[in-house]
Parts: sequence; C-alpha cells; structure tokens
Amino acid sequence: MTRHRVLIFAALAAFTAVAAAPVRAAGLGFLKETPLYYYGDADRKLMNAAVLAVLNDDDGEAMQEWRNPRNGYSGKVQGTGKFKSEDGLDCRKLKIWMQARGVESESLYPVCRDTGGTWRLAAGKQLKAAP
Repeated sequence: MTRHRVLIFAALAAFTAVAAAPVRAAGLGFLKETPLYYYGDADRKLMNAAVLAVLNDDDGEAMQEWRNPRNGYSGKVQGTGKFKSEDGLDCRKLKIWMQARGVESESLYPVCRDTGGTWRLAAGKQLKAAP
C-alpha cells in the first residue's frame, strides 16, 4: 500500500466484509440492500483508484467515474470542495455513489490529510470551507 492510501478504504473493506458474512444470523440483513454487499476485489480496486484520483486532483470538486465491464457495477466519486479542520489540516468531503445489481447508494465521507500526508476519515472534526 502506498502512503497516500485513504483509510476510507479500510472502512469500506470492513463494511464489505461484514456484509459478506452470513447476514441473517447477525441480524444485519439491511446490508444486503447496499452495493458493497456485492462488490468483489476488482470492484473495490476500481473504486479505490477513483477515490485516489479525486483526492490527488487540485480541484476540490473533481469527479471520477468507474465501471467494471465484467459485471456492470459502477460508481462515481466527486469532491464537494476544499475544507480546513479546526486543527489546520487540509480536508475534503467526498460524495461516493455506487451501484450493483440494481441497488444504488450515495454517501458523503469527510476526509483530512494528516501531517504525514495520509488521507483519513475526519471523524469528529469540524470542517470549514477553505479560502
């Protein structure tokens, strides 16, 4: 993994792992209603590449689409602007849209680049629009 990998991938991978488990036994049947339930490694790699392309773009509103030609699963990642955290980190909000097997979802993920250059989920941080 590169230094600029986003921890959002770890969160999405964990979510997918939970979704792929026997969902009925755990009472998590609602996860089957999300595209991540159906995503395989190739789909996650395409999504990860799109996220990195948007984060590495200087345009805070960059957009990147992806599509897996083998199964038709697709998605789109778009920045919704540049932000600063209260502790001075450069941040973005990413809108991630996904679809698989006719199931669609859209989520917004706030992420900040830490002092080491790694993008991380901005859990608990207050973000303000960057000048």
